[in-house]
Amino acid sequence: MDPTHIILLVLTAAVALLLVGLSLVLVKLLPTKSTGSSIEKQDHLAEYGRAWCVQQAVPFADKLLGVSGAMDNRMLVPWQSAFSFDWAVRLPLIVLSAIWPSPSVLFVAHVANIASWACWMPAVWDHMVWAALLEIVFVLAVLEGGGSKVIADRFLKAARVLLIILYISAAFWKLTTSWYDTYTSCAPVLLSELLSGLAPASVLPAGSMPANFLLKISPVFVAALEFAVPWALIVNPPAGVLLAMVFHQTINLMPMTYAGGFSLAMITRLVMYVPGTLAAAFKLSAPFTAPSAIVAAVAGIMVAVHGSLDAAACSFLALTFLYLRGMTQSGGLVDAGNPQKKSSSEPIIGRCMLVAAVVLGVGYGFLAPITGVMGMASSTMYGNLKQFGGTNHLLVPTGLLQEHYAESRDASWMTNAFGGGLLRVDFTNSSVLQQLAPADATSQLPKHARALRAGINASSSYYEMYAARNYFGRSHDLANTALHNRGTNGPRMDDPPYAQPAYELRRVLKLARDRGESFKVVYTRLPARGSPGMFRDYKGVKITLEENPSTGTRTCTIGDAPCASDEVALQPPPPRWLTWMLHPYPMPLLEGDVTEVHCST
Repeated sequence: MDPTHIILLVLTAAVALLLVGLSLVLVKLLPTKSTGSSIEKQDHLAEYGRAWCVQQAVPFADKLLGVSGAMDNRMLVPWQSAFSFDWAVRLPLIVLSAIWPSPSVLFVAHVANIASWACWMPAVWDHMVWAALLEIVFVLAVLEGGGSKVIADRFLKAARVLLIILYISAAFWKLTTSWYDTYTSCAPVLLSELLSGLAPASVLPAGSMPANFLLKISPVFVAALEFAVPWALIVNPPAGVLLAMVFHQTINLMPMTYAGGFSLAMITRLVMYVPGTLAAAFKLSAPFTAPSAIVAAVAGIMVAVHGSLDAAACSFLALTFLYLRGMTQSGGLVDAGNPQKKSSSEPIIGRCMLVAAVVLGVGYGFLAPITGVMGMASSTMYGNLKQFGGTNHLLVPTGLLQEHYAESRDASWMTNAFGGGLLRVDFTNSSVLQQLAPADATSQLPKHARALRAGINASSSYYEMYAARNYFGRSHDLANTALHNRGTNGPRMDDPPYAQPAYELRRVLKLARDRGESFKVVYTRLPARGSPGMFRDYKGVKITLEENPSTGTRTCTIGDAPCASDEVALQPPPPRWLTWMLHPYPMPLLEGDVTEVHCST
């Protein structure tokens, strides 16, 4: 690691600690009030369950109202389908859970949610995996038995640990060389988008000193903010909740990449750190004026940015009001204390639950990208992470299995899954492949955001390969999200080049074949390790595949010779167990690229 990156890591840690300190000061400014024994009398399971129901109901509400929603809302099978598990099973369970949040009802509803999530994998947003892991912990807590209070205590302890691990993992994957390079970093992309909604060009001109300063420090500040949230939740849960709400509200103000689904998924679960807070908000003695003024001001800004409010935004604002009202109930901050009261057998069960939470969190949050079994849907979103061909992370490797099996030629199941090495797609006329990569979405960004980035000479390119895969086959849903509901054109159907594992070519070729497309693909095998610039300039023998299903013809040539039978383009799709988990990020290879990878949703 070079000295510059060491300094950047130290600055990130220092700013994170400063943000934690500021959140602690904010909490200290409010007189703390311990609820004493009253907190023990509250039904924390019902409180969690009803908050959980709010998140689940939002996508249904948007569909029923015909509202354009957040880009990352949970996907639903249309109710007009022959059988929609979402509308026929999940929605009734959500309503029943809200009315009667007993352990058994919530258990069935959580199992249904997990089953639905599993059916959509891996075309899900990362927060949906976070939610599914927390729901798995809840199911385990119920299976251990006991009444509502015992189950709630058991679940809350493990779930708090798991969510903190997940928050840390999302921040951890920002520690890449490409994140800290303002030319390619997602940080200036996100901040320029946020600023474009809050400050027009007349207030914050592109290229001005304030604008450039904010964008230049954005990699350090955004990474620090993401680290500060879990650290604050550890040090002082109420302070962590306040900081988390601020963090997620900034996400809600993004004109294009409005990830309201993520924000709502988290705010409905922050009650785990301050149990009793939402219940306290409904007491007549809870303050009304200050929370109302704050929420009204934020709502006004959101309307100015988005033009309207969808169900996710309304729910987030309503919950923000309840948190602010409940946490300062009767002029004092609710001190949740330690809600766990263990029976004689509970220490063993509690430790097992904690171990399960840690295994789930570390396995998904850290080991999955390191080994290479997950790309999209992992905690690496917006991290500019180079997931194959050698890591760009400052602390850990990535894509170890792809690298290990790159040159393997045996017939093992692991070689079938991870072998084949890397390749560069040089040309394709397949509409399926062009839709999925590189999925240039630069034109979707607000004009002022693009100008702000140009002011610091940042890359003019922004990609939405993650969204392209998550919305594949659901173009109507995509058109009704913040990504594409502003009247601009969709992602360009661009030609390559881009680099990707052989696995991904096998996977997307199946999609093209399932569509019955006639297509041509030209690609080049690449070394197992290298930089974007090296991959772009690499000279190798080109492999050409042409297929025409109407005539039943398929030709594959390597140079001027026929392809061998084991050529990547002629292999069957990857094994189902891996395609259930892995959507790798292709790597666009642009002129001028040297070592860093570009930002992609």
